[in-house]
Amino acid sequence: MHNPRCLLLLLAVVGASMSGGCAHQVLDTQVRPEPANLGPMGPAVVAAPMGESAPMGESAPVGESAPRVESTPAGESARPWKPAVLVKPENDLRYRLPAGQRRALTIFIGSQTFEYVEDGQVFLSGRVSSGTAAHPTPKGEFRVLNKDINKRSGKYTNGLDENTPMPYSLQFSGPYFVHEGWVPGYADSHGCVRLDYEDARLLYDRIRVGDPVTIKASGAARPGNAWPDVFPIF
Repeated sequence: MHNPRCLLLLLAVVGASMSGGCAHQVLDTQVRPEPANLGPMGPAVVAAPMGESAPMGESAPVGESAPRVESTPAGESARPWKPAVLVKPENDLRYRLPAGQRRALTIFIGSQTFEYVEDGQVFLSGRVSSGTAAHPTPKGEFRVLNKDINKRSGKYTNGLDENTPMPYSLQFSGPYFVHEGWVPGYADSHGCVRLDYEDARLLYDRIRVGDPVTIKASGAARPGNAWPDVFPIF
């Protein structure tokens, strides 16, 4: 007859070997509901759209930060409107619009921006590069004295030892001009006011000799809209 104590010991050893698993965890037979949003690769993570907070219980993927909302720094205005694509004058409807009766150009040195107004409406605005502290752009009220589409500097030369090109020039005071040139995002000229190519070309086409030019130390340009009432809103 078998010893009952030996039989119990043998059953205990066999039971222990059958219950062993990963890291010797106890076999879990409890039935649990599936996780919400369970996909092929596990629980889905829903990222909140830009500018919105994530829904409760959801977070950004591991290793990624939550979307950040870019805001305009305090004291700065939004970047003026600019055409997204450069086009030829014959394809740019702004060149076909009749010129306004009252035209005026304003340069804002502090924000390095300009705005061009026709009959009270901001027709065009953009960025500029004015004179440095060593060669400042004069401030005050002026008028367009002359226009020269192929103007060259009579004092400064470029890297090829040629008189520096100043295309689409608008003379407003002595040796000072508004013209197309390098616009790095800060004051960088010898006193002239440089504009981006597209802005200089369109402004040269619309403005006339005798139109007012104002150079201000502070302020910022408003967004331009050449045709607020030309096209209907669908």
